[in-house]
Amino acid sequence: MIATIENTNNQEYNGFVLYSKNRKPFGVISPNGDRIATCNTKYIPSRLKQSLMLIEDHRFYKHGAVDIVGILRAICNNLKAGKIVEGGSTITQQLSRNILRDNRRNIIRKLHETALSFKLENKYSKDQILGLYFNNVFWGNNIYGVRAASLEYFTKEPENLSTTEQLVLLTLLRGPNYYLKNEDRLLQRYTMLSRKLYRRRVISSAKMSKLKRANFCINHNNLEVFRGGCVPYITESINDKQHSIYSTLDKEVQKEATRFINEDQFPTSVICVTNNKVIAVASSNGTDYPFTFKANVGSTLKPFIYCCLRENGIGFTDLLSTANNHKLDWNVREVQPLNRPSITLREALFLSNNNAFVNASFQVGIKRVLSFLARVTCKPLDSFVPASILGASIDGISLFELAVTYSIYFYHSTENPTKQECATILKEIALAKLDIKLNGLFLKTGTTNYNKERYAVVGNSKMVFAFLRQGDIVGEASKDGGFLSNITKFIQRLAKKNTNYRWL
Repeated sequence: MIATIENTNNQEYNGFVLYSKNRKPFGVISPNGDRIATCNTKYIPSRLKQSLMLIEDHRFYKHGAVDIVGILRAICNNLKAGKIVEGGSTITQQLSRNILRDNRRNIIRKLHETALSFKLENKYSKDQILGLYFNNVFWGNNIYGVRAASLEYFTKEPENLSTTEQLVLLTLLRGPNYYLKNEDRLLQRYTMLSRKLYRRRVISSAKMSKLKRANFCINHNNLEVFRGGCVPYITESINDKQHSIYSTLDKEVQKEATRFINEDQFPTSVICVTNNKVIAVASSNGTDYPFTFKANVGSTLKPFIYCCLRENGIGFTDLLSTANNHKLDWNVREVQPLNRPSITLREALFLSNNNAFVNASFQVGIKRVLSFLARVTCKPLDSFVPASILGASIDGISLFELAVTYSIYFYHSTENPTKQECATILKEIALAKLDIKLNGLFLKTGTTNYNKERYAVVGNSKMVFAFLRQGDIVGEASKDGGFLSNITKFIQRLAKKNTNYRWL
């Protein structure tokens, strides 16, 4: 697909730049993993456009798709030098090459490239082709487009680039990955191009002197890739004209979330919610996955059922049977089998005992429990069935919905004795399983499908993280398979990184 101004005016927002809640650019919207950012040509500096044409195709406005004069000139110069020192491709041909993304060096590729060049010349004006070029050209490190390159290497929008930075980007064009790895070669080409622009009077002698003294530094800001499906959940506002999305995401938390999924050996997802706003989202399956993938969430629903049981007459220390309930036509499995015939409700939550919760739910009325779950999750009542006591539901629950449910329900939990009591048990679980002492931190885990899906909800009354790990963990040291130890490292890194997260 060609990245244009027109094809981004839809709900996918492909090519838009994502800004953090602090108005710092740190990501792009892309459907396929390419780090591509589009912008209107009016935001591209005129000096950058002029310099590009003088370096790559100074007869751009005088020829069609192919420049015969340029080809003959390149042949002569290459013969004189005894090696290839100049190419004969026009800007339109280079654009075609970037669109086709075919790196084969053969006649078939050249024919396809030339055919597409003629189509582009017939369909678009020269100014439009120049705009398409700047929005599609490859700049190394999976970066496409001058805007993405500006943000990645200089943390600036194109219109704010200095003359030196503009020239550095043009220097990279000939072979971005090569020059990024070879600084000496980059400097040589940079010097050669600056002299060429000086001879063509694009830059003055004073500017040339500054370019010689300039010390440029290429950064790697590691722009993250987000899918369009997550945009409605993370957006504060959108500037369609500038192709910018101002999000609710926190840059520091987001970086740690991305690091978390990259370090796990299994497909993993994480989402963070505070004040009902998403401040971080990452997934091995794409950033829209925590919003769109819905499944059974296992025992992560038990804290809500606990509160329902307490509000309907089940005492904190009441003994509950751990035997299988014969009213059901299916056997209830236990992750941690017990030899005790009964346990208290508090123990049932701490140990996540399925039979105790099933028996207690039938005791107070299964319909009452299911209605309670529907109310706290904001889902239709017919989404829940008796198996929902174990985390199942007709439509499933997304990781986003799970995090928001915890965030809303336990917000200011100290004002409700039942919620406070439940939160106290969840804090004990966090201390036992995560082995870290952090202020008010709670934890609830859940397993489904023979432990192939592992859920964990971590947080307090201000911020909630929901984690999902998928994969066959048979043969690992424990049923957690390092999942909780990775979560512990994640929380500890975040707590140490910034004083803003001392709530942890």
